[in-house]
Amino acid sequence: MENDQIQIARHSMAHILAKALKQLYPNVKLAFGPAISNGCYYDIELEENITEEDFKKIEKAMSAIINKAEVFERKEVSKEEALELFKDEPFKVEHINELPESEQLSIYYTGNDFYDLCRGPHLEKTSKLANWGFKVDKVNGAYWKGDAKNKMLKRVYVL
Repeated sequence: MENDQIQIARHSMAHILAKALKQLYPNVKLAFGPAISNGCYYDIELEENITEEDFKKIEKAMSAIINKAEVFERKEVSKEEALELFKDEPFKVEHINELPESEQLSIYYTGNDFYDLCRGPHLEKTSKLANWGFKVDKVNGAYWKGDAKNKMLKRVYVL
């Protein structure tokens, strides 16, 4: 895979991680999940701890999403639509409200039951990651937007 394609694959994996976390922890609040040089992560707010014992459960949920060959589908939305879609996601709402009015917003669906605010791009479908070796590696603390004055979140890493 070319470097750009690897970054797209890693970013797609971040969406799969977020979807798996939402399935396993319905009360989780999502912040952001970028690709990084050796994988991806997602910053979340979650009252309960995620321990090493939970990693296999998260990986299993991610594998199930990958094996379903769910399509990544992009949809452009207005700021008002985005605010309504993410009304229960305070980090997304804060981010949307900080964007200029002229900003074109898009969401990506992963299957028909998960969507996330995202510029993209993504792979065509989750099954493109079927042979991608991955593991949940660790969970660290991370401040919202990297600012120690903000709320401490959990950062879940996938390598």
